[in-house]
Amino acid sequence: MKSIDWGVVALYFVCMLCVGLYFTRRASRSVSDYFVSGRRLPWWIIALSAVATYTDAGLAPAVTMLTFQGGLLGNAVWWIPYIIWMPLGAVLWSKYWRRLGTVTSAELLGIRYSGRLAGIYRNVYAIFMSFGFIVVLIGYVSGWLGAALGPILGWTPMSLMLAAGTVAVIYTTCAGLSGVAYTDAFQFGIFLAGNIALLPVVLAHMGGFHGIHQAIVANRGTEAAAFFRVLPPVPGLSGLTVIAFVMQGLFFAASPTGGEGFTAQRFMAARNEFHAQVGQLFNMVLTLIVRVIPFLILGMAAAAVYQPGSLAEPGELWARMVRSYAPTGLLGLLVAGVFAAYMATVSTHMNWGASYVINDFYRPLWPGRSETHYVLVGRCASIVLFALGLVVAYSFVQGMRAWFLFINSVVFAFVLPLSWLRFFWWRLNIYGEATALLVGFPLSYIVWFPLGFSNEANHPFWQGFLLLFGLGFAIICAITLLTPAEPLDTLRRFHQTCRPPGFWGPVTRELRESQRKTIARETLQDLIDCGLGVGFAAASVLAVIAPLAEAWSTFAGALAVAAGTGGWFIRRWMAQGVFRGMADPSPKVEG
Repeated sequence: MKSIDWGVVALYFVCMLCVGLYFTRRASRSVSDYFVSGRRLPWWIIALSAVATYTDAGLAPAVTMLTFQGGLLGNAVWWIPYIIWMPLGAVLWSKYWRRLGTVTSAELLGIRYSGRLAGIYRNVYAIFMSFGFIVVLIGYVSGWLGAALGPILGWTPMSLMLAAGTVAVIYTTCAGLSGVAYTDAFQFGIFLAGNIALLPVVLAHMGGFHGIHQAIVANRGTEAAAFFRVLPPVPGLSGLTVIAFVMQGLFFAASPTGGEGFTAQRFMAARNEFHAQVGQLFNMVLTLIVRVIPFLILGMAAAAVYQPGSLAEPGELWARMVRSYAPTGLLGLLVAGVFAAYMATVSTHMNWGASYVINDFYRPLWPGRSETHYVLVGRCASIVLFALGLVVAYSFVQGMRAWFLFINSVVFAFVLPLSWLRFFWWRLNIYGEATALLVGFPLSYIVWFPLGFSNEANHPFWQGFLLLFGLGFAIICAITLLTPAEPLDTLRRFHQTCRPPGFWGPVTRELRESQRKTIARETLQDLIDCGLGVGFAAASVLAVIAPLAEAWSTFAGALAVAAGTGGWFIRRWMAQGVFRGMADPSPKVEG
């Protein structure tokens, strides 16, 4: 790193502080302003903020590593579920969460269920999410920061975390979700620009794509054909594994790493349900396609340089490529970009975790305090969560691929059925809901790590995932049917607010025929839109990787399908008035 590189990094940190602190006054007014931005976020900020949070410090090393190890379909471990859940999130769950008008996803528990047990469980869930899962998540993304920048700067992982985390803590605690969201958008731009600028430098050194292809064939030998496959099956992606990922995608709206976490927080902060829907649609395009293209190419370049199995930690591949090829100035931008990706994710997790602490634990137990008091406690909670996350990163997170699959695919496999059961089945009660969390998280850890299901040589991914998912579905339904149903008044209020389809017989029997027909018509529209969205997402991903394999006929077919399904989807949303509905400037709560 030269002086100019450090200057770029320093300038980035100063800009982040300025952008974040700009929103301090707005965030201090109320809990709603601090945690859901006063429900004023427009669609484009929702999209950029969400994709920036997905694009943590691990995105560059993870996608590069997965491409190096598994070829052009190496990223199918997260592509397949995201291709399914993100369109479903845009069509369905974005509007459901916005209609509920909650501050956190835990607040749903007080609307969907009733009684003292629901209130207690809401407290338990808030503590589990904030001081449990979110702390682990902060530790996980902090671990990736060390893998990304340690080989470049020579700093210890803890030094990197403290340098970036201190700045993130300052603007996050001061500016709340508004500061987080707008800095996210800026950070994503920095991260993407630096890595795009690196591509022509790497390609020039390697003789372009033709040179990379030749080197991969020489390095991989008989395995080169599998590296360039763009459709399964490939090694590590058997039929049952694909089915497991598809099941995960169908139910991923219940995952805090998917539709129930910080993504739902963005939906709740939207100006209206239409901004939430379009924001998620744009987020889907950015997440699945735009942000990964540079790292697919860098992963191919790494496969052209390094032999399989030649690296003790493949997670450091991206850093090795940057150190080898990035010129002065660009190196500083790339380092700033990784800091940006890390800070975007960590700032979101701090604010998101603190929202549970205040809205669902502290405020219900100590009501009647001023809004400024609750905001102050929320700021303190953000700092504590970050500090605990550093302890987790320092003490526990090792073996990045195993943790990548655990965090993104396994940890909530047991509870995934809740995403459908809460909204589509009237009979689900608080006992089934609570069982999912209290049993699911410890069981997931035991199955994945102590029982050895993270060892892909002995246990393909589908075994651990389908075991947990199947047990979750069976146990949640069994406990629900063996315990009393929720009161009809509670179910009626939830259905009137959220207006979900599905098995709501005791409630819908009370509706007028015209109301039932309206729900049926909206359900049919949504199902068609979901199908078109999934088709567009899958075809778009295929259209990105097919040219990299020089599979031109596949590319042409995928491009035609993407254009057809995408165009039809947009026309349908225009006819339904989704884009017209975005013109309403008032931040109101539906329902």
